[in-house]
Amino acid sequence: MILIQASEKALSFNGDSQTALYLVNDLRESYQANGMDMPKMLNDFVFNIEVALQNAGVLDEWFEENLAIDLDGGISAINEGAAA
Repeated sequence: MILIQASEKALSFNGDSQTALYLVNDLRESYQANGMDMPKMLNDFVFNIEVALQNAGVLDEWFEENLAIDLDGGISAINEGAAA
């Protein structure tokens, strides 16, 4: 299990990477679905979680999920047929 820690002012997150991804995705989708912009503090908090996920290797440099990381803590193959 990969642990993630992030904070912004009065907000903080301490938990596993899967929960962090769910939180980030759910917050972004909720605001986008309602056509609203996230308040700056909340947006900064979500960004800090994404940076922590990136630093842990869960997200790549473009903040996309790194498919080489198994969120249970192991490394998996990106493309099993790549060696063929």
